Amino acid sequence: MPTMSALRSSPHFAPLFAQVFFLCWPILVWQINRFYNWTIREGIRDALYSVNRWGFITIVYLGDRDDPHTYKPIARTFRSLTDASYASDLPTNLVSSDILTAVPILPRLGGGGGSRFWRESEGALRPLMLDST
Repeated sequence: MPTMSALRSSPHFAPLFAQVFFLCWPILVWQINRFYNWTIREGIRDALYSVNRWGFITIVYLGDRDDPHTYKPIARTFRSLTDASYASDLPTNLVSSDILTAVPILPRLGGGGGSRFWRESEGALRPLMLDST
C-alpha cells in the first residue's frame, strides 16, 4: 500500500490531489489503494475514472479483461542459408573470378567523382572547355 507522500509525488496521481480538498486527502489515498487492489484482483487493465472534490472515485468505464483464448500469431520462421532459393541467378560464366578481375576499377580524383572539372560545376553552369594538355 503506497503512502500518501509517494502518491502525491507520482506524476500519475499528483493531478488528483490538486482536485481534492487538503483535509480529504486520506479519503483519496484510501480510494486509490482500494481501486488499485480491485483492478489487480479482477485482471482489469484499462479503466476510466473520475475524482470529486471530496476524494471519492467514480468508475466511468472499464476495459475488457485479458482473454486467454485470444488470437496469437504464429512465430515467424526463417529459411536456412543453404536453401536453394538463395542461389544466384547469374550464369556460371559470369561468376568465375577471371571475369571479375578483368573489370577495371577507376579511382576517384580528389573526391570529385572522377571529373576533371568538378570544381567548376558549382554555381552556374559553365560551358565545358577541354584542354589540349
